[in-house]
This record gives sequence, structure tokens and C-alpha cells, in this order.
Amino acid sequence: MKAITVMSYEHFIGGLIAGIISAVFSLKGILPITNSVLGVIISLIIVYLLGKHAENKFGREEISLGTWVMNGVVPYYFIWMVVWILLLNYLPVFIPGVVL
Repeated sequence: MKAITVMSYEHFIGGLIAGIISAVFSLKGILPITNSVLGVIISLIIVYLLGKHAENKFGREEISLGTWVMNGVVPYYFIWMVVWILLLNYLPVFIPGVVL
């Protein structure tokens, strides 16, 4: 597989994980701490670490800043937001005791 494709898949999976983490920190009743900002900060750290991982794995020649933004950060952001919003809307319905 090409480096850009692998990087995109890694960011896609990272977006899924970040969406779950953000939702867990946003809903009351799952963790003792409820703070949406903490979920966002953790998600930003994840995307930064994914970018550094891609840079170390493939090199700057294959993964430039523009390539990383368009094929890494943009899919990461959209998957993160979709998963976060869906979980915020559906987890309180299916899990008793969980509220916004």
C-alpha cells in the first residue's frame, strides 16, 4: 500500500478512538470526571502523535505537511466529529443513568 493510504487509514482509526474518548468525557455517569475540553485536548494530542508517527514511519519526502493535512487531519476531524455527535445522541438513550 502507498504511504498516504496507510496514513489515512491510521488517522481514520484514530478519529474513531478520539470520538469515543470525547464522548466518554462529555457524558455524565460514565467516568467520575465530566469535561468536554479534556476530551478535545486528548483528541488533539492523538492527531499530533499520529502525524509524528506517519512522519517517522514514511519520512518527510512522502508525507509533506499539505499531504498530512488533506489526507490525515481532515478525515480524522470528520470521523472524530461524526462519532462524537452520534455517541452523544445515542448513548443516553441506550444506557440508563447516562445524561448530557
